[in-house]
Amino acid sequence: MGRPVVRVEGLWKSYDGFPAVRGVSFKVYEGEVHGLLGPNGSGKTTTLKCLTGLLKPNRGEIEINGINVLKDARYKRLIGYLPENPPLPEYLTVREFLIFCGRLRELSGQRLESKISELAEAFKLENLQHKLIFELSKGTRQKVAIAASLISDPHVLILDEPFSGLDPEAQHMAKHYIKALAEKGGGVLMSTHILDTVEKLCDSATILKEGVTLYTGPIEVLWTDRNSSLEDVFIEMVGRRGGGASA
Repeated sequence: MGRPVVRVEGLWKSYDGFPAVRGVSFKVYEGEVHGLLGPNGSGKTTTLKCLTGLLKPNRGEIEINGINVLKDARYKRLIGYLPENPPLPEYLTVREFLIFCGRLRELSGQRLESKISELAEAFKLENLQHKLIFELSKGTRQKVAIAASLISDPHVLILDEPFSGLDPEAQHMAKHYIKALAEKGGGVLMSTHILDTVEKLCDSATILKEGVTLYTGPIEVLWTDRNSSLEDVFIEMVGRRGGGASA
């Protein structure tokens, strides 16, 4: 196990006095794909928004690659982020949007062109680069948003329901990039409801329920019965009252 590229400790976030996240803690280590799991309303998206600076927590500690997210904006150069419902600018073309995202990350010239070409080919966007985003299907918009999250070769990739609307070929390519980033020593934090994908793709996981951490640690520790699936373990765990565990 390497050093943590994401560290969350005692994270609390409330909306109008109602706590959506209550003391969540976990780590994502370099070389690791980490699943953030939980039922609807468990606090997954709130946690990711706090990590990316879109929300300010009430209290707790958040670090990206050792940088304090709450005090130092340099962490933004290290991350790629895919929100659950990406707010894409509808009257830009695919190419204009990817250029815009690249320039925000200080990419330019041949480096930017090469990255756009690579991602357009990988996600079958070559013939759509000059289409306006509002003309695209939901699945194609998702591919554009994933490409945007990867444009700067981030060290930490934060994904909220990345496979929503993707066809099998695009899912396969997204998984390829996720694995490649981890293999290069980065870290991936991925929220998803597709548990068989987590079972095959993730090295570790955190399970939330009602804003509380039920489990955080290696995936394999979740199994006491090798005949059960992650889905079986997950349903049993979130069905319990109270509790909390970590490895």
